[in-house]
Amino acid sequence: MKHILFEGSMEGFSISRIVRDFDYTMPDVHIHYNDYEVYYLLEGERYYFIGTRMYHITPGTLLFIKRNVIHKTGLVKEAHHDRILLEISHALLHHIFSSTGEIKLSSFFRKDCIILPLHTEEQHFIKNLLLCVSREIQRKEDGWRLLIQNKIAELFIFALRHADISSASAVPTAKNPRHRQAEAIAAYIAEQYDEPLTLSSVAAHFYMNKCYLSRIFKECTGFTVLEYLHTQRIQKARSLLVQNDRNISAVSEAVGYDNLTYFERIFKKYTGMTPLQYRKQYIC
Repeated sequence: MKHILFEGSMEGFSISRIVRDFDYTMPDVHIHYNDYEVYYLLEGERYYFIGTRMYHITPGTLLFIKRNVIHKTGLVKEAHHDRILLEISHALLHHIFSSTGEIKLSSFFRKDCIILPLHTEEQHFIKNLLLCVSREIQRKEDGWRLLIQNKIAELFIFALRHADISSASAVPTAKNPRHRQAEAIAAYIAEQYDEPLTLSSVAAHFYMNKCYLSRIFKECTGFTVLEYLHTQRIQKARSLLVQNDRNISAVSEAVGYDNLTYFERIFKKYTGMTPLQYRKQYIC
């Protein structure tokens, strides 16, 4: 069963708290080109696949996920979990960070994610902060937008001050040997995305049966090998379309597609628009 305890939004920001009591894995490819994600787990355990790594997330863990990074949650053992999720646009977060110039957004997200396992006192602080944000966004009393921006700033300052103590490297990744195999496969695809990869060629690289490789990768990450390859390629294509003036055909070739029509079809499937439409939207 799914219980939505609260949800609300304003321009550039959304927050929700959902409790699930069934076997839930994110059904779709999850990647935000212009949004950052903050995930706080109150109850239950989750596997969190971020970039090319698999993390075992336990209650009282706070995650900050960089924009344009592949991520997906999955079941550990028990289905029950309670989480609060924030999605913050780059424009809003940049505005908050640049208001004083004291902290640069780019210096905060040096890696794909920041993962902070919190002590009891810190858990109370973060939970109360997030509940305050939810109340403000639902009541919409005088000054609510400004107060929410201040709370977002407080949340990120908390993380900045604790990141050196509890870095992502200190968080236990999944210990299952299959998870380690899936991480190695993901890292290989992420590095070789612009090569003519196939399921057979990836399996051959790891000296594995392709059916076995396909099965463990899907079980551990939630992606098929082809989905993950397409996601990596489209992720890179998005950046190229916005950051330089290469023509669409050149972008297609740069990310591993030798057929422009196929590239355009896959790009639209994953983004909802053609490469040209995407470029116009984010450059204009």
